[in-house]
Amino acid sequence: MPFDNPHEMPFGDIEILRDARDRISHRRDWVQGCFRDGDRHCLVAALSLASGSRSFRRSNPTERRLARLLARELPETAPFWARSRFIPARQRLMWFNDNAGTHHTDVMTLFDRTIGHLAMTISVGVAA
Repeated sequence: MPFDNPHEMPFGDIEILRDARDRISHRRDWVQGCFRDGDRHCLVAALSLASGSRSFRRSNPTERRLARLLARELPETAPFWARSRFIPARQRLMWFNDNAGTHHTDVMTLFDRTIGHLAMTISVGVAA
């Protein structure tokens, strides 16, 4: 059936971003320097799982699209190379996540800012 959701994946970009955020919402669930360490995940691993990518090594179109949205919201205080648009968004998010100056709250703020921006874009589109 066209409306079945056999893998119970969240519908819509906001739901996927919220799912990714929830996967690392507690400091103990987030990791730097690797994709995962046991049940702990980095920003990109959480996004990959929430997007339904079959492998951490290869992202699917949904993950790539959402990585671009997240990368657009990287703070100005992020290292220059993490903000360079000449580098793939997924790599920039890895660098941001793994930077020694990045804290768990910074990653949560990035998710919140991206979700908020996306929600505003949707509400403006609906109101028009």
